[in-house]
Amino acid sequence: MATRAAGLADFRAVLEWDEAPRHPPSCLPDPAGPFRHDLEESLSPCGTRLEVRGSVRALTGLGGALERVMRRVSGAAAVSGAVLEMRVLREAPPRGFRPDLVQALAADLWRAGFRVRLAPCWDPVKDGGLALGVRGEEEGLREFLREHPRWSLDGRLGVDP
Repeated sequence: MATRAAGLADFRAVLEWDEAPRHPPSCLPDPAGPFRHDLEESLSPCGTRLEVRGSVRALTGLGGALERVMRRVSGAAAVSGAVLEMRVLREAPPRGFRPDLVQALAADLWRAGFRVRLAPCWDPVKDGGLALGVRGEEEGLREFLREHPRWSLDGRLGVDP
């Protein structure tokens, strides 16, 4: 069961040069840190345009994670003499789940014989729902949620109180 859900932002940056640099810079941030990303670099065939595109997820401090990515990209642009354009679209803020709901669902699942472990969820979750991970027990969990008077299934294995 998730105790909190990550925030999500889409990121896009374009670096352009008049002439192709001998060694185009890498703009990708280090994988270590308090956030995750799926950013990819794509160099044009002529080598004068580098596009960085993907998403950034953070359990807390999505703004700080984006700032770290933007600093890395702008630093690479400055050092290589590129013209830089960046765009960020915040899709979902990080959020915690109501502790009383997490505790109630965890207790109901445990009483029904499901193993329960609390952890953060790296995927965004819609407002009002909770997030569950199911290691091979998806059908049993769906049946439990359909039949339980307190919980309802929203189609993605999330629950609404």
